Amino acid sequence: MTFTIRPFADADRAACAGILAALPAWFGIDEVNAGYVAGLTPATAIVVFDGDQRVVAFLGLADHGDDSWEIEVMGVHPDLHHLGVGRRLTDEAVRSVAAAGGRWLHVKTRGPSTYDDDYERTRRFYRAVGFDPLYESLTEWGPEDAALILVRKLGD
Repeated sequence: MTFTIRPFADADRAACAGILAALPAWFGIDEVNAGYVAGLTPATAIVVFDGDQRVVAFLGLADHGDDSWEIEVMGVHPDLHHLGVGRRLTDEAVRSVAAAGGRWLHVKTRGPSTYDDDYERTRRFYRAVGFDPLYESLTEWGPEDAALILVRKLGD
């Protein structure tokens, strides 16, 4: 299967919302999903489309200044998990952030203190693409939903 990455376009918004809706184990709160999708811009988000020109994955970044960027949201259609699409997205995010002068890329996901099999897969994925756990917080999202912050240093 052939996949291509390009900058997000406003016409991709509905497809990105559909991807989040197809991932209820990770993205089960409609209001939060709407906020993620509303925050996507051509300057800070990328999409993956397949040979039929359908958007099948996306990633949105936030510039926090001081050389630090965050992966705010990433979704890959569940039919395409384990095919390297997420790795391609994160590789492109790393290239983009480094080109913009960023030195750090971080991401938040559910932490191991509030264990969930799906989020264990997420944590393994981020470790496999070069992110290291920095700390876990029981206050960021609340004690029932621990937040794990993972970081990746870019360049030297």
